[in-house]
Amino acid sequence: MRLLVVSDSHRDVRGLERILEKSAAKYGPPDLLLHCGDGALDPQAAEKTLLALNPGAHWVSVRGNCDGESCAHIPWERVVQAEEARIFMAHGHGLAVKSTHLLLEETAREHGCSIALFGHTHEPFMAMASVLLLNPGAAREGCYLSLEIRGDRPRIHLDHV
Repeated sequence: MRLLVVSDSHRDVRGLERILEKSAAKYGPPDLLLHCGDGALDPQAAEKTLLALNPGAHWVSVRGNCDGESCAHIPWERVVQAEEARIFMAHGHGLAVKSTHLLLEETAREHGCSIALFGHTHEPFMAMASVLLLNPGAAREGCYLSLEIRGDRPRIHLDHV
């Protein structure tokens, strides 16, 4: 299963579409687009491009601190199943990710996840703790993460358009 992970697009839908196109050309079209907040509805606006790349694809978002009332129906955190991997998603502002990753790691473990995705810092980040911690960086700045899951094993590419 091929995942495209973005965050912090901040309503730059054209930038998100460019990421979709470039990442699909480089790594293959995504089966699932995961958005880690601050632009949580941007995948909906870019859905035509996503479905043109893969008609069976879908998207999932979590809400970020800059997402307004139009995103009130979107959860702050969620767990996604990809193949055998359980993935925790949060924007990260409520888990103090600008100063520590301990709360993020602990929350992901409590949900039985082996991977934690987050945004908020606008900086790409990858570290292996008791769970794999991944931040794609800011989509508004062209950053994204391509994640291929085979069974419970991820293949990770942090990239930039």
